[in-house]
Amino acid sequence: MRGACQGVEGRPDRVIAFLLVNGDIDSMIKHALTSELKDKVILLVDDEPAILRATEQGLLARGFTVKAVEGAEAALKAAHAIRPSLIVSDLVMPGTNGFEFFQQIQKEQEFAAVPFVFLTAVDDYYAKKFGKDLGGAAYITKPVDLDELERIILEKLGR
Repeated sequence: MRGACQGVEGRPDRVIAFLLVNGDIDSMIKHALTSELKDKVILLVDDEPAILRATEQGLLARGFTVKAVEGAEAALKAAHAIRPSLIVSDLVMPGTNGFEFFQQIQKEQEFAAVPFVFLTAVDDYYAKKFGKDLGGAAYITKPVDLDELERIILEKLGR
């Protein structure tokens, strides 16, 4: 991108025109989203390290700021440290499950308005209904569809 902007410094109108003419609008939009989301932190919770890292890397590549932790207990501690803008959590985890974690975090005033997205392999009507009845912002089934997850995150963050 740096080379593409040479010779037009100080002229953002020409940079935008260059981007549009050269078909790099996706890059321009991604940069704008990255700037807009810079202060938003997503807390990502899963007990499976491979899924956790893959989802984290996918979200980072899309410009999100992500704090990934294994398990609900670690997530509760992390939430107090980072004050997330949105939480994405697995449902089936050892110890505290995703529903229990949601209920714990919602009891705390500072997190009551934080959107909570369930991301799980449990594709069950009653689990989805229970998650929505609890107040979950969304319920997504694995395998992770990063396009869907990104759309939901942007929607829940008001973008």
